[in-house]
Amino acid sequence: MEHASLASSAAAAHAGLHADPSEHAPQPSFWPILLAGGMGAVVFFVFLVYLGVPLAGILLAAAILGSLVAASGWANTIAVERRRMDPVQTNKDLTRGFFFFLASEAMIFVSYFEYLYYTHFTSAQWPPAGMPRLETTLPGIATLILVGSSFTLNWGIHAFLSGRKSAAKNWILLTIAMGIVFLGMQGFEWGFLNGVMGFTITTGAYSAAYFLMTGFHGAHVTVGLIMLGLVYWRMEKGEYTQQYHMSLKAAEYYWHFVDIVWVFLFFSLYLFQGH
Repeated sequence: MEHASLASSAAAAHAGLHADPSEHAPQPSFWPILLAGGMGAVVFFVFLVYLGVPLAGILLAAAILGSLVAASGWANTIAVERRRMDPVQTNKDLTRGFFFFLASEAMIFVSYFEYLYYTHFTSAQWPPAGMPRLETTLPGIATLILVGSSFTLNWGIHAFLSGRKSAAKNWILLTIAMGIVFLGMQGFEWGFLNGVMGFTITTGAYSAAYFLMTGFHGAHVTVGLIMLGLVYWRMEKGEYTQQYHMSLKAAEYYWHFVDIVWVFLFFSLYLFQGH
């Protein structure tokens, strides 16, 4: 009877611990809905800007700002939730899910590369007649800067894991600066091609592929910079530990992904322009 009573008590205690299975689930949040709506609005207003609709530029800026606010709010909510959960299991689950996310992003880029190479090899001439050949000097320098930023980020993470948090923050700031310089150089090239060369997204399949692929990649660099900014902010708040630093690793994986994609873009768009 005594053993039966103990077993019954243990079973009751176990049932009590898991009486509410939702306690281990993420809490309800309105941030994902706002972020999805904001990103959809950004795409919609981009088309309105392209069509020359009045006030579309202001609405686009508001949609971008709203998306950034929603993304920051969502990131903060996740950070607060994760502090209440098992860091080891949480890191494993989030890492697995993040790699699935990167795989889905890679498939989007693969579809763009398929379009580019299909158009390339089925055209009688590439680049098409009247299209300028893209210069490689400035993009080559930008490529070196972006690839170099992967190394500075790695050094920053190694410094953090070694307990040198001040050095880690400095390396991450340098990585952010290099990413901003890369975007600035890309923006300069866009302006030069549009304003001086008359090379726009409506010129043809060649220019459409160029602006679509570099623009989509630039959007990913921007997201990566936001992630690194959040990482730096959380380092300043002292929220990372040796056991829990998943968002730091996620930013690292994402930034390396962005760099690798750009290497393929640089080869495909700039170095492999003719056949």
